[in-house]
Amino acid sequence: MALVAAPGVAVAQRARDTDGVYGRLDGDLVLSAEVMGLAADTATGLAGAGSVALRARYMEMTGAALGYDRAVSSGRHDALWLAVDFRPAWLARLTNDMERGPRWLDLALDSIGIEIGGAWVRPGEAVRAGGGFGFVLGGGVELPLLWSRGDGVMLRFAARWISARAWDAQGTGARDGGFEAGVGVVFRTLVRTGAVARYE
Repeated sequence: MALVAAPGVAVAQRARDTDGVYGRLDGDLVLSAEVMGLAADTATGLAGAGSVALRARYMEMTGAALGYDRAVSSGRHDALWLAVDFRPAWLARLTNDMERGPRWLDLALDSIGIEIGGAWVRPGEAVRAGGGFGFVLGGGVELPLLWSRGDGVMLRFAARWISARAWDAQGTGARDGGFEAGVGVVFRTLVRTGAVARYE
């Protein structure tokens, strides 16, 4: 009996791994933490920067992101930001039967998203004395390095524009905006809150 059942289990597992869902419906809340290295266009020129962020998304599609960016060589590019994290491709591709593999390609395409929100520029300084508030717009894509039924380690490529106009803040110096782009690592886990049934 065990010899008969084992091939069936293996076939079922392979089917779940190639169904285009890859375990992403085993839970409804995605929690992730990321660390990135960036090249930032600051008021004093191009500089290396670091970024950390926490994200929470419902059903892989929409949620919130909270992050902190700081230039390594200059505190003038320093921002705490909060944004909506929106990734519409996942549901559109799933419902139109476009999840055909390979897995890395499906996961990468579904991860394409945008983030839009606000930033507290130079949070260590007083408002209008160097600190203030501005606008953040960004986007990115993630490639799976390790993956197991919704949990994984991802390689993230992203870009972000933080703009602080004179009427919002002192900005990033002589310029109204700062652009940054880079690569980093994302650690994600899938949480089942009970809002959806387990996918089989």
